[in-house]
Amino acid sequence: MDARLYDDVLAFTECIKDTPEYREYRDKKRQIVEHPGLLEKAEDLKKKNLELTSSFEAGKDTLEELMRFADKYEDIFMEPVINDYLLAEAAFCKMMREVLTMTMERIDF
Repeated sequence: MDARLYDDVLAFTECIKDTPEYREYRDKKRQIVEHPGLLEKAEDLKKKNLELTSSFEAGKDTLEELMRFADKYEDIFMEPVINDYLLAEAAFCKMMREVLTMTMERIDF
């Protein structure tokens, strides 16, 4: 890798780490880790959610499936530490998607 690009990537990484989204995510992750078992519950919930959303088919009652999922895992969703962590992670991921989209739009790929 070109030395200038390497240095720019390091600087870019520091910019990302200085965003409110990243700082909030890092803070919420630190908080959830302090509660034994909660991070594992959050990660399991994300995995199950991905499986559910990946299995959607045209013509199926998607809303009904989502409601069953929400009801089944309501106690996990209602755990403030888990909820705060998931919201912070989602905000950080959204920011990163926007950054990556902007980057790819500016490269003739």
